Amino acid sequence: MLERTAEIDRRKELGRFLRAMRERVEPSRHGIRTGTRRRANGLLREEVALLAGISATWYTWLEQGREANPSARVLTALADVLDLLPVERQHLFKLAKPEWLPEAMRLEGPSPDPRIVGLLATLSPNPAYALNRAWDFIAWNDEAADLFGRFDGEDPARRNLLARLFLDPAWRALFADWEVVARSAIAQFRATTVEYASAADIRAVLDPLKGLSPDFGRQWAEMRVEEAPIWSKRMVGPNGQVTTYDYFMLAPAGVGKQMTITLYRKRG
Repeated sequence: MLERTAEIDRRKELGRFLRAMRERVEPSRHGIRTGTRRRANGLLREEVALLAGISATWYTWLEQGREANPSARVLTALADVLDLLPVERQHLFKLAKPEWLPEAMRLEGPSPDPRIVGLLATLSPNPAYALNRAWDFIAWNDEAADLFGRFDGEDPARRNLLARLFLDPAWRALFADWEVVARSAIAQFRATTVEYASAADIRAVLDPLKGLSPDFGRQWAEMRVEEAPIWSKRMVGPNGQVTTYDYFMLAPAGVGKQMTITLYRKRG
């Protein structure tokens, strides 16, 4: 029963993703002229199907989340028509053909290897923390606690990175470019959890957020996917001063996407 529910959820997610990607494509990119009466954004379903060399009915089934079995050729054609970025193309394949992927490992236990805790300490004075696959904070150094506030494993609104971004007013005020940071975080989370999106630990993060945060619901519906970037974040201090940090998300060898380490390095 649970496997059947997960399969239905995956197909629905595939349909939502295809529609979002279709609606952002300018028809002129494929030489399609549109009149002033056209109200739909992007390409029409029929146009995607024609350009990809498949039937409009079958493509409609894909967007509706109905059972289908697209081949690699069809998925590649759709990715080309929708002008998907490499991370988006990978996301499409993960949604459509999860059986082609190795089964995701489960991280055993609530805590990481003690050596990870030691590693975070050696990264001082740079703030650093470790996340499990659901982006719960599982370890951190003192500098991270000073910069981001206490990490409370018992409080759902404080133990998870996405929850902190959308439910903690202090975190919203901490990031000078909160909207950009939050949108990127959602896109990364969707991309990294696609193989186990229906798992209980992932649903325990997403389902409450959709009900508690309109901003989260709005950004989640954008269907964006993104790889973890190496970029800079501007952090607002207690006195209003803005400090720029370079940001890195690292995955220790041997754990895949089951654990990541995030490092902030102050500029200057």
